[in-house]
Amino acid sequence: MADVLAKPFDLALVIVEARYERLHAAYMLAATAAAMGQNVLLFGMGAGVCAFSRDWHGLEDGAAAQKREQAGVAGLDVLREAMVDMGATFMVCDSGVKTMDLVAQDLLPEVETVGLPSFFDRAGAARQLVF
Repeated sequence: MADVLAKPFDLALVIVEARYERLHAAYMLAATAAAMGQNVLLFGMGAGVCAFSRDWHGLEDGAAAQKREQAGVAGLDVLREAMVDMGATFMVCDSGVKTMDLVAQDLLPEVETVGLPSFFDRAGAARQLVF
């Protein structure tokens, strides 16, 4: 159960796809908001759960990563690590974990597996964007 005294979220990003460009955009927006002092929640469902797996299990179009690195743009690993360091909250839908054939050990240790009602409860009145 969520701590009722927890600071409310300013931004909740719902990640539903596993395409590199979508994940990168979500993490860029999340990192920018967190760097500006906003409290950020990232929530993965369906294929979007790959954004929270230790090895990016299920990531599509990973070739774009090399282009970003060559351009000097932060990649997914750097952005995700920054989000952990800035104290973002990571949640995934239990059905997405099952659908992607993952178990808790496949996910980052910071990730909480919940149902949709728990996500809505925690997201509250936060601005919500879907990727």
